[in-house]
Amino acid sequence: MSWLPSGLHRVTDREAGGTGRFRRPVLISSASLPVKLVLFAAIIVGAAAILAPWLPLQDPLEQDLQAILTGPTSEHLLGTDQLGRDLLSRTLWGARTTLLAAMVAAGVAGIIGIPAALIAGYRRGWIETALNRSSDVIMTVPALVMLLAVQAALQTGIYGSMVTLGIILAPHLYRVIRSEVLKISNSSFLQSGRLSGCSHRRIILRYVLPNVREQAVVQLSFQFGFGLMVEAGISFLGVGVQPPDPSLGSLLNGTMSLISREPMLVFAPGGVLVLLILAFNLAGDLLRTKSKAQHGE
Repeated sequence: MSWLPSGLHRVTDREAGGTGRFRRPVLISSASLPVKLVLFAAIIVGAAAILAPWLPLQDPLEQDLQAILTGPTSEHLLGTDQLGRDLLSRTLWGARTTLLAAMVAAGVAGIIGIPAALIAGYRRGWIETALNRSSDVIMTVPALVMLLAVQAALQTGIYGSMVTLGIILAPHLYRVIRSEVLKISNSSFLQSGRLSGCSHRRIILRYVLPNVREQAVVQLSFQFGFGLMVEAGISFLGVGVQPPDPSLGSLLNGTMSLISREPMLVFAPGGVLVLLILAFNLAGDLLRTKSKAQHGE
């Protein structure tokens, strides 16, 4: 392997104790039955939500004043809301909005936090000091206060708010990944890479990033779940997605007063929200446990 520094070689599956054959991923298989059921249900619901524009669903904004609060029927599987709109369609479209918003927040946090952590942990010096101070400043401000202030001042819409949330979450990701980089900053394989003449960029991408990748995925899964909760929260408060457009938070906000008359109006979006948040947190826990087991911790 020409790109490997001298003295290093690629560890094959057989050398690592494998058979050389494809092995089934152990992440799901090692989970308990309730966790498997939660993850499976979340995958089904999440896939249906993302694919909502291409599924044979009714228009989530179409009103039928002759079918108000009908309850589950053959035409409306989860019933209708106070304006006769199909609850199943609105729930899936709302979950789609919430998932995409959380994806934006986690993506922005990863784009900012991971490269900054790799550079700070590897190069150290004034770069690390500057990035540490910047993260300290952002982390001193309460996240929800900053988010609501930016939304009120700029009126950026839900995706603009999620970009702001991603910037707020980036320092937390930065600190975790930087600590992982510092653990390996003096490792023998990095010293070998430097002595062999590899560029800093090559060492970071080839040797540092793979060693912190699992921890980054773990943290991003937690931040994705947090993004779901924040989007639902600000939409519930009326400063996120605005009616009649659906999101899980706005659906809850518009139907809380009707819970005694038609509980499904609250249980459907609320249950989907709880399921998705729980699934991402459970996935993060499984990934973290797997990572610790691989490293003998």
